[in-house]
Amino acid sequence: MFFWLLLLAFGFVVIFLPARSQKKREQELLTKVNALQKGDQVIIPGGIIGTVAGFKDNAIEVKIAESVKLTVLKTAIVGFVNAQEAAAQQGGAK
Repeated sequence: MFFWLLLLAFGFVVIFLPARSQKKREQELLTKVNALQKGDQVIIPGGIIGTVAGFKDNAIEVKIAESVKLTVLKTAIVGFVNAQEAAAQQGGAK
């Protein structure tokens, strides 16, 4: 009987706790995506870094070069570039 309780507890730890932390990360990302403003730097799939240029219904226009804009779904945003990283990139690009 003790073995089955131990096995059940182990199963709970292995299955449900990682799922809970994943859901928390997804919720944080969704909150940040909904708070985006023009000029914020984002990362889209493929490691492409761009600047938010505008908003559409369920999509965001991301400027990745002087005259290149991509329209991506909000769910396609995979990360954000913070101000320190942006300053480092600007300094390294000059």
